[in-house]
Amino acid sequence: MSEREIAAFLATVPLLEGLEESELVDLARVMRRRTLPAGEMLWRQGAEAREMVFIVDGALSASLDLNGHRAAEMGRAGPRDVVGEIGLLDGRGHTMSVRVTVAATVLALGRLDFAALLSGRRASTFAVKRHLASLFAARLRAQLQYLADSLGGELTAPPVDHGPQALADLERSGPPDSRYVRRMATFHDFDPLALWGFLTSGTYVRCPPGRTLLVEGAPSTACFLTMNGAVEKVLVRGDRRIRTGLAGPGKAFGYEGLVDGRPSPITAITRERALLLVVPRELFDQLFHGEDAVSRGFLDVIQHESTATLRETLRPCARLAGSV
Repeated sequence: MSEREIAAFLATVPLLEGLEESELVDLARVMRRRTLPAGEMLWRQGAEAREMVFIVDGALSASLDLNGHRAAEMGRAGPRDVVGEIGLLDGRGHTMSVRVTVAATVLALGRLDFAALLSGRRASTFAVKRHLASLFAARLRAQLQYLADSLGGELTAPPVDHGPQALADLERSGPPDSRYVRRMATFHDFDPLALWGFLTSGTYVRCPPGRTLLVEGAPSTACFLTMNGAVEKVLVRGDRRIRTGLAGPGKAFGYEGLVDGRPSPITAITRERALLLVVPRELFDQLFHGEDAVSRGFLDVIQHESTATLRETLRPCARLAGSV
């Protein structure tokens, strides 16, 4: 494939929608084309992430490594899909092993070039960050569905009135000290003015233990950031439940349904008294679709939390697969 042919292909990849032709040509110049036979292992779970791949043709399979030299397939990827970006984003190694199931042609993008794609203040950079958020929301829903299916039973219909008014009785509070906030890893890279803009963007509330903030299947009306305390994220079917994660200080939750416009994929319940920043849908949309310093920081928070949540949710997936 010539650089122009690679650029033409990249223009069809959903993740790169919004890039100018010149940007696609520049990206094509740093990509390596590889032809892979069926059965080849691209990388193993936990291996250092040095590249991500864009699939031109063929198919790849992603699987979790289990005890006893077993593996559980978690998904497949085909043309115009991307694989391997999470390890590049958080530097913690690949989340799953990836094998070629149908002879494939891929375009490999290295760590530094991927970082360059996500740096700067170009409109295309913001677009790619938003596409990543949508991609991660879809993957998380697939992982959560895998867990929900193991519980059996049907999802109980959510209460009709579970919306903004359901949070109206919560105790309002002022923001925490900015020095306390800066110690959270989530905000280490925030510009001081952008951090101030973000921290004053929503409403602070104090929640008692056992308070339900999100209901699986109900419309998503806000996302939350835990400032102190902890919130459990669970799937519930009748009297059975699986805890999929815990949102402690500096952790965001509830954003998935605002990213993809679908109902909440989880139920969120405070485990202890908690101070939360509430970002309602209208404000979320402004921050998510903006292109200023505050929006850039906000998108980085969503990206950081999405990758962390995907890794966190894989743990119960692995336990479930290992018990079968």
